[in-house]
Amino acid sequence: MQQVALPNVALIGFMGTGKSLLGRMLAQRWGWRFVDTDSLIEEQVGCSVAQIFERFGEEYFRRQETEVLRSLEHQRHLVIATGGGVPTRPENVRSLRRHAVIVLLTAEPEVILQRVQPVETRPKLSTAPDPLAEIRRLLRERETAYACADIRIDTSTLSPSEAVLRIEELVKAWKPIPPP
Repeated sequence: MQQVALPNVALIGFMGTGKSLLGRMLAQRWGWRFVDTDSLIEEQVGCSVAQIFERFGEEYFRRQETEVLRSLEHQRHLVIATGGGVPTRPENVRSLRRHAVIVLLTAEPEVILQRVQPVETRPKLSTAPDPLAEIRRLLRERETAYACADIRIDTSTLSPSEAVLRIEELVKAWKPIPPP
C-alpha cells in the first residue's frame, strides 16, 4: 500500500455523512489507527456527547474538541473522524492543517436525517421542532467553515466501500499547496 503524503487524514463534515464508519474502514484498509474525537472526549469527560452538552454546554464541549485535536498533532498514521462542528473554530482548522489532509464528507439533508435516527441522541437536533429544517440551517451556517477542506466527497449515493475507495483515490492524488 502506497502511503499518502501527509501523516494523517482528518474527516470533517456534518453528522451522518459517514465520518466514523468510513474512517474505521479506511484505517483498517491502510493499517492505520482510527480515532474519533467525540469518543476521545467522552472518555476524558466520562459521559456521552449529549450529556456533556446538557451538563456543561456547547462551549465546554468545543474547548474539549480543541484540546483533543492538539493532542493528536504529533501522532502519525491516523484516520481522524472529527465532530461536525470542529471546523467552525479556526484554531481547530489550523491544528488539522499542521498534520492532516482534510477530507469533507457531505450528504443531502434528507439522507443525513435518515442516517442520524433517532434524532433524540443528537444534541443539535433533539430539541428542533423540524429536524430536517434544522439540518438545512446548520449546513448553511457551517458552509464557510467546511470550505477549509482539501478534498470534498458527497456520500449520499455511495456505498461505504465505494466511498472509502473514493477517499483513498482522492487522498493519494492530493498535492499540498506550498505556502507563499
